[in-house]
Amino acid sequence: MIKNMKLASANQIKEIDFLSTSRYQIPSKIRMEIAGLKSFEIIKKEYKPKNSLLVIGTGNNGGDGLVIARHLHIDGFKCEILIVNSSKKKSLGYLENLKIVKKLNIKIVKNYKSINLKRFDLVIDGIFGVGLNRNINKATSYLIDKINSIKIPVCSIDLPSGLNADTGLTYGTCINADLTITFDFIKPGLLTDPGYKHSKKVHLVKLSTPNELSNKLNSFFVDDNFFKGFLKKRDKSSNKGSFGHVLFIGGSKNMSGAISLAGLAAYKSGCGLVTLCIPKCISSTLKKKFPESIFIEIPNSNDGSTMNEELFSVEVKKRLSKEPSAVVIGPGMGNRSGLLRIVKDSIGLFNCPIILDADGLNVISRNLNILKKTKKNIVITPHPGEMSRLSGINIRDVQKNRISIAKEISSKTNAITVLKGYRTIISSPKNKIYINGSGNEGMATGGMGDCLTGIIASFIAQGYSIIDSTVLGVFVHGKAGDIISVKNSKRGILASEIIKLLPKTISTIEENSNTNMELDTILNA
Repeated sequence: MIKNMKLASANQIKEIDFLSTSRYQIPSKIRMEIAGLKSFEIIKKEYKPKNSLLVIGTGNNGGDGLVIARHLHIDGFKCEILIVNSSKKKSLGYLENLKIVKKLNIKIVKNYKSINLKRFDLVIDGIFGVGLNRNINKATSYLIDKINSIKIPVCSIDLPSGLNADTGLTYGTCINADLTITFDFIKPGLLTDPGYKHSKKVHLVKLSTPNELSNKLNSFFVDDNFFKGFLKKRDKSSNKGSFGHVLFIGGSKNMSGAISLAGLAAYKSGCGLVTLCIPKCISSTLKKKFPESIFIEIPNSNDGSTMNEELFSVEVKKRLSKEPSAVVIGPGMGNRSGLLRIVKDSIGLFNCPIILDADGLNVISRNLNILKKTKKNIVITPHPGEMSRLSGINIRDVQKNRISIAKEISSKTNAITVLKGYRTIISSPKNKIYINGSGNEGMATGGMGDCLTGIIASFIAQGYSIIDSTVLGVFVHGKAGDIISVKNSKRGILASEIIKLLPKTISTIEENSNTNMELDTILNA
């Protein structure tokens, strides 16, 4: 992959701060000064505040706020400081900068209950940072709710106060920021649901963190810049064999459309050949609908609705002359218990990467040991309901802990996990995490998962690594939806519309990959 936007958890931030000082001898007050000065510059540019209120705690986040107050004051901007004594502990950086603002006679407000917030044209929130790990007390909750109730801009420093940096959950209540200025690395909680709702915009600024420390981070935010110089150019002398062959296994009497969408998405995102392995009961329908595909017809099950699991392996071996580049198992396959044998046999038959989606996941959730024991390269693409079945955790808790649960399932199954939803999470068995930055709520329609699976399989077939294909596939899928939403609406986007737009979307990513990402990057959350 290429240089990109890294993410850091609360614990990683603490370790980086500690090592920057202890190993590299960068004084913490220098990092605080850089954070405060850069924040001041952004605030000055964005708001030009005539009278701002800095609401700060007594930790390092409060120290950053005091640096901002000093620069506002020296630059001629009126400001006042409200100190929230949220902790008995006071950081050294906070204490040092408090002395300075007192020497400068910057007004410090003591009574938070009587303060008239409407006197100010900007509130700068520096109460809590990444160190918060407890529910907020009543007094501070009251103040946060009061700030949220007024109609003036709010700028948060590093994180909206009350937000869990890792999960995006809140500690009882949370600041609703118009802008969050975050330092060095994006915190996952700013991106995931519901954390993204607490900041309309996120501005990333870089501090003086040694590369040796940032290079150890293995979580990433995926946007257009992620794929700079990444996509391969196509040789003019290429043939269909140059771009790989995807085998799709699935389909049933009542769900013939899913496998067709997946196969068409694979073609439209660039693979050379698609084979559909389906029950005979739907073959005549799909042959008319999808003439570009090769078909392997499996005799019907006893009830005539799905594939016959006992004859599956024999028929595939007989009709498939060459190992495919990638295999997809599940779209529209059905959830009959006997179909577990098809999943198990397929994993045994093929040495290429395998993607389990939809019914493939529902079936294998009955026996995850099949995945645990295999050494094959596997991708699983669950939505929250399927993840609930795989993990045994209820959907609500899955949604509360998306990153940690995706990591846990990847570790248990040794598979790359794609936990679909807003800000889709991709987790690798090597503990890498990717949070996808494309896609929108208009894509919450039937067939989208089948489309995504086909795109991922297509990139694998074209020779990209399994993890690169997965990350790229998820982003391309969402990007196509974003392009449609700009042209039309975020209502009623169809999978078939996504598929039609895939070639153009991939070209757009190729064109954008020539642009450079600025050091200070704005994200629209």
